[in-house]
Amino acid sequence: MTPETPLRVGIFTDDFYPESGGVSRSIELQLQALTAAGHQVTLFAPGTHFTPPDACAWERTPYWRLPGSPSWLCSLQVLPQLAARIAADHAGLDVVHSQNERGAMYLTALVARRLGVPQVHTFHSNYVGTHHTYPASSALNSFTYLDWSGRWLRAVAPPRARTHLAGSTVRPEEGDVRLAARDWRSLARVASAVEAFTSPAAFVVDSIVAASGDTLAGRGHAVPSGVAEAFANARRQRPRGPVTRFVSAGRLGPEKRVDVLLDAFDELARDDAELFIIGSGGAERALRQRAERIRHGSVRFLGHFTEAAALAQELADADVFVLASHRFDTQGMVLAEAAATGTPILYCDERLRVGTSPDNALLTGPGAAELAAGMRTLMDDPARLERMSAASAALAPSLSVAAMRDRYLDVYQAAIGARTA
Repeated sequence: MTPETPLRVGIFTDDFYPESGGVSRSIELQLQALTAAGHQVTLFAPGTHFTPPDACAWERTPYWRLPGSPSWLCSLQVLPQLAARIAADHAGLDVVHSQNERGAMYLTALVARRLGVPQVHTFHSNYVGTHHTYPASSALNSFTYLDWSGRWLRAVAPPRARTHLAGSTVRPEEGDVRLAARDWRSLARVASAVEAFTSPAAFVVDSIVAASGDTLAGRGHAVPSGVAEAFANARRQRPRGPVTRFVSAGRLGPEKRVDVLLDAFDELARDDAELFIIGSGGAERALRQRAERIRHGSVRFLGHFTEAAALAQELADADVFVLASHRFDTQGMVLAEAAATGTPILYCDERLRVGTSPDNALLTGPGAAELAAGMRTLMDDPARLERMSAASAALAPSLSVAAMRDRYLDVYQAAIGARTA
């Protein structure tokens, strides 16, 4: 098989498609780009909350879910007879790709085993980062599901995909919880049962390889999620004026630290500033109440945007995009989206490197006072904001969906080549 040969790819996800968040947005762009390049893609996703994609073949896949539970508790069913039926109906697949550490991962392994094709897995989540926001449930997960998941996957994965792990060489980073090394080792066990693994973030790949004692070196690949054309095509419509507009976008949950952002805006204490917050989530009511106590400037909650073009326009009209998330996100997809619109960025997590550079983004510490100081610095230097805006726009080509597609094709070809050898 040559790089020019169209590939037949099966993509498996547990998440609601396409509305459950960054993972689904990434998958949507991936399958659109692959099919546009002539490859044949079939999406396997839960039937609940499902909107069939226009670009590729698809199958509503049986799933387990408690009624009313969120997308991250939904799981494709893991049944030998289901895997056998999928393998029979899709016997021509060249590679199968799992996108979650739930049922999709195991179902994909069973299909890969029956078809004799490689499995690629993508780690979208930063489990170590969840300990800061959800300490009790994250600790329980470390000793239960996360610990068992790799062992289970190794039991069902094709024997030739399994790799023996050497001793971990993970070095704790400042701010890491004591369970960090254990979590990375658990993820290394998962990665040791597939032919190749990816993550949007290089630090996730590097940590998994280190947790494997470097036995997985060469098997892991950083593949940042691409950005929809709507963001690169967006043009600023709001005139620049005396009021500096800060915009934040993301799920309104404790892990995104919008409460810290509101405290920073309060500490900024400038009447010539405004903060727009895009998103929805369980913390919205408390955040709105917090915003009502801010004495200077104005805060607006814009709700959840379903259309990429609408979100892109809000980002393009911002003077600064702010992300207060710290040590939780993998890529922080919205950073790349903001950069593609030509918007300067203010952030506080040095590991988020997709869409950020010293020229287009200002990195601060994670505290409210530090974020406020960053806001003040950018407000008082319009010339710097102009330079940062140009630097953000210059990053757009490297953040394209085509770049993501080509990286995935390289991973697929390498996995197929390794299986053939």
